[in-house]
Amino acid sequence: MSLIYITGVSGTGKSTVWAELKNRGIEAYDVDEDGLARWQNNKTRYIHPKSSVKAHQRTQEFLANHSWNIPRNYVEKLNQRAKNKDIYLCGVVYNETELKDLFTKVIALSIDRNELIHRLKTRTNNNFGKSKHELKHVIERHKTVNQYYKSAGYLIIDSNRPLKQVINDILNS
Repeated sequence: MSLIYITGVSGTGKSTVWAELKNRGIEAYDVDEDGLARWQNNKTRYIHPKSSVKAHQRTQEFLANHSWNIPRNYVEKLNQRAKNKDIYLCGVVYNETELKDLFTKVIALSIDRNELIHRLKTRTNNNFGKSKHELKHVIERHKTVNQYYKSAGYLIIDSNRPLKQVINDILNS
């Protein structure tokens, strides 16, 4: 069986996919909703406690000096459990390249720029990307991320489409 990572820039639908997988009775985890990832200082390596960094604290300076990471041991545990069944891990973390060996498959959700901006401005389940500098941060990453996904060999799924189609593509991949 497999540990499958579903990634994409903020606003591409990872949490929506996670919720739908769970609704279908499939074991799935979301790095944000399940509290698996943490902000980590890039220089000191200090890991902030879960949910301790509020939106107003995520300044441009903070984002430049911190990474949203998931501890490797969390993913190793999921990998061991995935020996008997498929498990999905949904989210975007900065240390994904350090974890790639633990995934059987990586799926990247991709959307066009206008839909990305619309989703970030209107979503209610997550406030990341709502501030002007966070929105700029996500848009800048969006410009180059698909090329990275292609070069890394990720399966790219267009998440502009209806959720049912996206889920079917994920489950049939």
